[in-house]
Amino acid sequence: MVDPISVGASSMAKAVTGAVTKKLHSKTGVRLGSRDERRQVYARFLAAMAEAVSFAQFLRMERRMSAPIMSRTRTRHLMGMCHERQSEMLQAYLDLRLVANPAPREYADVVMDAVSVAMDAGGKDDSAFDEALQAAMDAQREFTELCRDDLWYLPQRWQIYRKAWWTSRRWSRRRPT
Repeated sequence: MVDPISVGASSMAKAVTGAVTKKLHSKTGVRLGSRDERRQVYARFLAAMAEAVSFAQFLRMERRMSAPIMSRTRTRHLMGMCHERQSEMLQAYLDLRLVANPAPREYADVVMDAVSVAMDAGGKDDSAFDEALQAAMDAQREFTELCRDDLWYLPQRWQIYRKAWWTSRRWSRRRPT
């Protein structure tokens, strides 16, 4: 007799494999190491970084408001939330290490260090936390600019000429003869 669970798992594996294969072999799919894939990985890393910094601020407020009366279950819940943020940040970082070009990949280490300091600075005085938060935000800005350069979001010289050529061509077709 055939086990229904193994049949279901087998058919699901075939369906997923077929879908992934079609996506990888299609012309519209994301190519590995392509600009679009790097953009997605950079965006995930920036989102994880923003979430971690925001959570550090949340923890700071939580410690201020309920430090003496925090229950054991609330502490465990906050530790679980902190673990989720750190895990997502690490996963996004490892994805970035896999597909990023050298400049963003090297600066991602600086961003990770700045975010870690901000997450750990929650128990310190206000000035140390503010400095760590500002350093994390500055690292995020610099990383974003490196990613923009890597993805060619800044105009290149040849694009200006191309735009002027395309505009003049478009207007020349509209003129009545």
